[in-house]
Amino acid sequence: MVWLARDLATGQQVALKQFPKPKNSAGTLDPTARIEIQMGQLLFSETSIYNGYSINPKEFPGILKIARLYAVLEEKQDVWLSYQVGGQCLTNLLFDVKGEFYKGERLYGVTHQDFYRALKEDKQVLVDLIRMLAEVFDVLAMFRIVHADIKPDNILIDFDGRRVKDIKLIDFGSAFSYENPSNISATTPEYLAPEVLDYLERRGQNTDVNGTNSTNLCRIQEPWSYDMWSMGAILLELLTGIPLWMSLKCRAHTQTGKQLFGMGIFGVQGR
Repeated sequence: MVWLARDLATGQQVALKQFPKPKNSAGTLDPTARIEIQMGQLLFSETSIYNGYSINPKEFPGILKIARLYAVLEEKQDVWLSYQVGGQCLTNLLFDVKGEFYKGERLYGVTHQDFYRALKEDKQVLVDLIRMLAEVFDVLAMFRIVHADIKPDNILIDFDGRRVKDIKLIDFGSAFSYENPSNISATTPEYLAPEVLDYLERRGQNTDVNGTNSTNLCRIQEPWSYDMWSMGAILLELLTGIPLWMSLKCRAHTQTGKQLFGMGIFGVQGR
């Protein structure tokens, strides 16, 4: 659960992420919360000479495009993480998705939003978006971190109607380091690379084909390619104009008034 809150000491708005502690766990932290705290402390340090950033933002501007972890508060039943507030998630800025009936058949209606239209009409908007994301990936590569859940829901956009003013990458609960890939998990399948999906399927079947484990997986591919594939999947979504996960027939309303019928490229019927 994420709450919009206000820091009483500074008056600043923050995103307050609530992690209920598992019952009968002797006070242990939720694994996702633990990972987010570790990653946040690695990227942001109160004792840093760079005003709370672990690296110089002038050399690595991408650090400014990651939602900053301000504080961690642990209580008896919950752990609270205080984060920097960003804009709207890319999902909502691209599409408005609603179920509807058309000629007696249930399908999804996808309406392109203003930001999607801006991307189509002005290439500079798309260039700015890709550049900012590339700056974030540059920072992650320096810290040898794989985010592992790059998707439109985790990219917050500050869009003024004409230009992308800022972005914020959020949700590091699935992240892992190059040296410790043991917690690779099934996050959002439509945005995961095929070799990762193959590995996860084999792991779920308790098989170890050709000795494939999480460490070997990161040896046969560069760890950063994990996130790069996800970025490519997002670009495919922008090109097709239909969410990748859309598994049922859908009708997309374009800015020209045309209606496109189809399904997402990576959609699985009945999933």
